Amino acid sequence: MTPDEVLKKYGTQYKFQKETGMSHRSLGRWLQWGFVPEQSQYKLERITDGELKSSWTLNKEIKNVG
Repeated sequence: MTPDEVLKKYGTQYKFQKETGMSHRSLGRWLQWGFVPEQSQYKLERITDGELKSSWTLNKEIKNVG
């Protein structure tokens, strides 16, 4: 997942913080860095019941299709 996908899902950093319990600063840093750290991706995948998928999950799904 990308930081832009996370922002698109939640709309604002405030809503991100409220719904995930994670710091709004985290999302700000990810947007600045251009990536979401792996552990945070796994956490967000669990929180969103798979709506947001970690890069590892996406890669695994692509390999299973091909």
